Amino acid sequence: MFFVRALTATLLSITTATIVVAQDAVADSVVSSSGDSNRNVLMNAASVSQPRQISLGLPISGHAYLYEDGLPVSYYNYQIYPYKSWHSGVSHESVRTTGPQDMALKYGVITYSVDSYSKLAGDTFEGKVNYTFNHFGRHAVDANVSTPVGKGWGLSISTYHNMDPGSNHLDMASLQESIHFYKAAVSKTWNDGRGKAGLVYQYSHNKEIIENYGPFIFVGDGSVKEYDGFKLGIDQYRPANKMVKYLDVATGRITEQDINDANINQIHNVNFLLNYHWDNGLRLAFHSKFKHGHSFRANPNMMGVSEATAESGYTYEDGTIYTGKVQTRRMLHFDGFEHSWMTNAELTGKSKDHRHSWRAEVDYWLNAGGTETSMYLYGHEAKKDPKLLLLNGHEGYSYNSYAEYYDGHEHKLFGLASDEWNISNRLWLYGGIRLEYLNVRGWAANEPYKGNARHAGFSLTDQGVEKNHFNNNHFNYAFIGSVRYALLPGFGLQAEFSSATIHSQLFHYGTYNYPTQESMPTNYFRGGIYWKNKWIDLTSQMTYISMKNSQERPNFSHVLTKDVGDMKAGMSESFTTPFFYDMATLGWLTDAMITPIDGLNIHVMFTIRDPRYKNFKITPTFSDGVTEEYDFTDKTITALSKTELEIEPSYRFGNWRVWLSARYFSRQYINKTNSLYFNGRWETFGGVDFKLNRYLSFSASVVNILNQKGASGTIPAADLITDPSRYKDYVMSGTFIRPFTFEFTTKLSY
Repeated sequence: MFFVRALTATLLSITTATIVVAQDAVADSVVSSSGDSNRNVLMNAASVSQPRQISLGLPISGHAYLYEDGLPVSYYNYQIYPYKSWHSGVSHESVRTTGPQDMALKYGVITYSVDSYSKLAGDTFEGKVNYTFNHFGRHAVDANVSTPVGKGWGLSISTYHNMDPGSNHLDMASLQESIHFYKAAVSKTWNDGRGKAGLVYQYSHNKEIIENYGPFIFVGDGSVKEYDGFKLGIDQYRPANKMVKYLDVATGRITEQDINDANINQIHNVNFLLNYHWDNGLRLAFHSKFKHGHSFRANPNMMGVSEATAESGYTYEDGTIYTGKVQTRRMLHFDGFEHSWMTNAELTGKSKDHRHSWRAEVDYWLNAGGTETSMYLYGHEAKKDPKLLLLNGHEGYSYNSYAEYYDGHEHKLFGLASDEWNISNRLWLYGGIRLEYLNVRGWAANEPYKGNARHAGFSLTDQGVEKNHFNNNHFNYAFIGSVRYALLPGFGLQAEFSSATIHSQLFHYGTYNYPTQESMPTNYFRGGIYWKNKWIDLTSQMTYISMKNSQERPNFSHVLTKDVGDMKAGMSESFTTPFFYDMATLGWLTDAMITPIDGLNIHVMFTIRDPRYKNFKITPTFSDGVTEEYDFTDKTITALSKTELEIEPSYRFGNWRVWLSARYFSRQYINKTNSLYFNGRWETFGGVDFKLNRYLSFSASVVNILNQKGASGTIPAADLITDPSRYKDYVMSGTFIRPFTFEFTTKLSY
């Protein structure tokens, strides 16, 4: 179970400058008074390099959806994570939140996203430099210079550098994040500003070692306590060994790579954008983007803590027998690439009576992508500054028992159309439809050939392993509809419905199990009242969301009944296989922006919901031949809270601004049987801004004001258990939110 992930990738991270974008830029909704513009996606407690994800009531897979210059930052949210080549800062003209309905039309999925546009040169010279540091040693510089160069031409140059050792400094790497962006844009404006075009090139070099893990004691009543003096977020929980030693799934050879090199993403983006508007209100927007990127990721996920005896086979590297608690990790060595080209053209206009505002768009996207994901298990001491442990004399074991491979292409052609209709000063309608043709083809190593079954020591060079060719065509669609009726000035009823159907995409073909060819429809409804005047903007709505044929590859833990390969009877094995099931969540959401006096803004959002699994029955067969049956139907979905509360006040006076942000998440279940859970938690932020003059301003902010430990995670061994008594005072490991962190930003602009 993971927390909502990701703070802003901007240099300002959680600084007030970011909050200004997220809170002060709240405008009247163009489409409906839904509260979507209040969603503070650029502030999160878990990470300094990613926008946070917002749940509509279903689990969130992958990472936050990011758009830049009219197109997705990455073709997928998985192949090369979007935040690896995006950050929110002075290189952008604007950053805003896109709501579920627009995402259903634009991307074919129902979720929230971040939409941004690059800074192009204007009529005058502009320069901005922001510098941020925190008390753990993070330093970040964000700079942009833009200038006209004559005859409508302009030049904009940006650079961003983030160097972060992390709060839990690692012996294996001096920096957990080393991020470098370089962006240059040439633009041309003509015909008295009616037309503007830009060509934007960006290179990003992103190194990120994900290590926000630690051990703690799960008491059994939903609370956790400190284990063996380990301080979450401060102490190191990873051996100092710098090498990743894996069995290459492609070559079948043991390969070594330095931990820094094993977490490098190098990405080139070239974007072309064109906007032109006519006197009659007709507007044309054209966007085209080429992306060339490669990603190495070495992610050592938590697989549980066990007890080693003298007979277990664990030793230190010098051969000394080890007894005590062992932290098992599953290392995934990801070697992937994306070569994509995405293009769209959008035409918008209004009717002569201005009652209709319509748009039509056509897109063609092409992606050539692939991955070779090697895997192994390894263990280390469950303590601060742990040492690596060998099992039966080997650093790793169970090599490639879960490995991925695919290499292919995906073609996507779609069109969309929408219309806003102001029927009268009381009644407003909005509707749209999206139709998509999807072709997925390439090579994989999965079910059609029996030799492709994953096992310890698997590689593509094994005898009997054959790559299979796949070529599948699908038709996806989405449609939306909204209605708003004013009962009184500023007060009325509103409702909206969104539906989107998707099919398996290229990255689903990497595992042994051939992906489902069934459709995966998602439906989302919300409806209630709105109330808007000069001091309040409020919506209160019932919400319902459902999804069918959801694909998941959970990690189940099974205690072996007999020896299997390197593992002995009594040891726990990690078992991963795709499952398909349905989900549904009914809830109520109230969102309000209150401005009782000049300078004071208070954002409040309250959500109650009941997320449930549906039609979720599984019958896994483990490596020792044991087959078991489980039914999770109507169980509460793990990692989702039934109650959420956000309170975000800010007050501006003179050249000062003070702000706070507090989010509460109620109980979250750890396992699918709902026998174990974490108690509710708070995520808190606050800060002060001061504007010295028109050129210079300062921001000071604090992350995790209450210094909560923020432990979360799963107990893989417990995902299938119904009796929680054996997990009382149980030592486990999981993720944590950032500890108390002070940050200071200086902003210089001209």
